[in-house]
Amino acid sequence: MDNDLDSMVRSIVPDKPVVSISGVAAKLEETSREYIPGVLSIVEKSIGVFIEWRPSEDPDASSPEEKRDRGARVAFSMDVNDLSSFRNEEPKRGSGGFPSIRLICRDGSSQVPLFFRNCSTGEFIDRLQGYITLRRSNREANLVIVVDQKSEALAKSVSMLDENGDILSRFMQNPYMTAMTGFSKITSFVQDQVIPSVLNDTDAVTQEEKIRLMRELRLAEEQMRVHSDAAGEFEVVTQLDLPPRPEIYRELPVSKELWNSFKLPNGSYDPLKLHHLKMNVFRGGLNAELRKEAWKCLLGYRQWHETDAEFEKKRAELAKQYQNMKNQWMAITEDQEKRFSKFVKRKSLVEKDVARTDRTVPFFQGEDNVNLVHLHNVLMTYVMYNFDLGYVQGMSDFASPLLFVMKDEVDTFWCFVGLMEMTHKNFEKDQAFIKLQMNQLRDMVMIVNPKLANYLESEKSDDMYFCFRWVLVWFKREFSFLDTCKLWEVLWSGQPCPRFLLLICVAILDSQTNIIIDNQFGLTEILKHINDLSMHLKVDEILTAAEAIFHQLSASQNKLPTHICQYLNIGESAVSSNSSSPAKGDSKDL
Repeated sequence: MDNDLDSMVRSIVPDKPVVSISGVAAKLEETSREYIPGVLSIVEKSIGVFIEWRPSEDPDASSPEEKRDRGARVAFSMDVNDLSSFRNEEPKRGSGGFPSIRLICRDGSSQVPLFFRNCSTGEFIDRLQGYITLRRSNREANLVIVVDQKSEALAKSVSMLDENGDILSRFMQNPYMTAMTGFSKITSFVQDQVIPSVLNDTDAVTQEEKIRLMRELRLAEEQMRVHSDAAGEFEVVTQLDLPPRPEIYRELPVSKELWNSFKLPNGSYDPLKLHHLKMNVFRGGLNAELRKEAWKCLLGYRQWHETDAEFEKKRAELAKQYQNMKNQWMAITEDQEKRFSKFVKRKSLVEKDVARTDRTVPFFQGEDNVNLVHLHNVLMTYVMYNFDLGYVQGMSDFASPLLFVMKDEVDTFWCFVGLMEMTHKNFEKDQAFIKLQMNQLRDMVMIVNPKLANYLESEKSDDMYFCFRWVLVWFKREFSFLDTCKLWEVLWSGQPCPRFLLLICVAILDSQTNIIIDNQFGLTEILKHINDLSMHLKVDEILTAAEAIFHQLSASQNKLPTHICQYLNIGESAVSSNSSSPAKGDSKDL
C-alpha cells in the first residue's frame, strides 16, 4: 500500500529543476586533456533534492558516440543528504584552467571532478546552500563541509573531554605488534582473497571485510615487539617540532643528449658521475624515447659498467636462456598437466590476469592483440625461471609497462626479472614484507602528521591496510599508464632514500588529511575515498610533496627516532649502511 502511494505521489508531483548549468564538463583522468561536456543541475523531486550531472552533445567531438558513452558511465544523480563535502578548486592565474568541484559522499566515494568552463562555481554553491548548511574547512581553504548541526554540537561537547589525545605522546612507550611473526596462518588467505579483492575493483565493503578478517587473524597470532635503543630501554618520542617543508621543483625529463653525456666512449657509464645521473632521473624522469635504453640499466638487466660489446654478447646468451625456459613450459602436454597441479594453477592465474591487464591502453586493446600473447609468454616463462615464487596476482601489473616500452619478449623478460628482484617480497607467501611496510608507513605518518595518525588510531585504521594496493603494485592502479612509467623510473633511481615509495604514500595521505577527518570517515569510507583517488592524482605534485617531506625529516635527523632514520637512510644509519654494504653501482632492494 505504501509503495503504491509513493508511486502515485511521484507521478503526480513533477520534478522541478532549480538550476541547470551548461558547460560543466567531466574529466575522467587527471592527465587527460579531454573534457566531456554536460549539464549540472539541482532538481527538487517528490523524494528529495538531487544533484545531477548528465552528458550533453559536443558538436566538436571527433567521435560523439564514444564520448557520449563514456559520459553516460560517469553520469550521476545523488541526494543532497548523501553529500558530505566537496573540493572547490580555483585555477592558478594564467594557467588556462577552469574552476572545478569534486563532490564527496558520506560513504567515502567521490564523483568525477566537474569543470565549470563557462562560469564560476558560485551560482551552484549559492543554490546548494538553500538546502544544506555549508562551512569552509578550518584546515583547508578549498574544502567545503556539509554541516550536520546536531552532530557538530555533540562532537564539540565530546571533544572537550579529551583535548590531549596525541598519539605521539604514546608512541613507542607501549609495545606494538610485530610485522614478522604469526603470519603463517593467514598467508593463503591474503593471497587467495585479500589481494584479489584489492586488485579486482571489488566494492569497499567487501575489501573491508577481508581486511578486518586479516587483522583479527594477525592480532590473534602476533607477538609483541618494541623499538629499543642501545641501552635496551624504550625510545620515547614526544611531539616533534619539524621545520617547514622546503619548496621543491621538478625538473625536465632526462633527454637522450644528457643521458649520453654520462657515457664513456666504450658505452659504459662514468662511475664518478653515476650518482649525478641517477639524481637527474629522480628529479625529472626520462624522455619516452630514452626509456628502452635507460630502463635496462635502472633494472639491472644491463650493468652500468658494461661496454656496448659486453652487453650485446650477454644479451645473446640471455636470449638463448629465455628461449630454453619458454620451450620448457610450452612442451608440457595436457597429460602431464594432470600430474602437475601447481603448474596448472599458475598457468590459469596468468591467463586470467593477462585477459584483464591494461585492456583500456591501446597497446593492449583488441581480442587478437599479439601483445597479449607476448605478455602471457613473459609471465609463463617467469614461472619456470622462479618456480618457488611462481605467479601471484598483480605481477602482470609490473610486466605490462615493461613490454610497452621494450616491444620485445627477451628484453621485457630480463627487465621483469630485475624488477621482481626489487619487488618479489611483496608477493612472497608469508606477506611479512607488506606488513613490515605498513608498519613503517604508520611510523612515518606518526612523525609527519600526528593529527592524522591519531585519527586513524581512533578509527582502528592505523594498521594502514587501506594503502595495501598502493604498496603491492607500486601505485600502478592509481596513476595513468604513462604517469606510472614516470613514477617507477623515479623509484628505480634509488634516490634519495630506499623507502621513497612510503614517502609517496605519506604525501598522498597528508594531502587527504582534512577530507578524512572533517568528514569523520571510518574504515569503509577511508577505503572508498582512497580507491576513488585513482586516476585523479597529479604525479609531479605527489613526487614534489614526497621529496619535500624527505628534506623536512632529513633536516630534523638529530630529533628523529633511530628506526625512522634507518627507513630514510639518513644520519648515522646512512653512514653505517654505506660502510657495511658492498661497493656496487646498482641498488637492488628499494
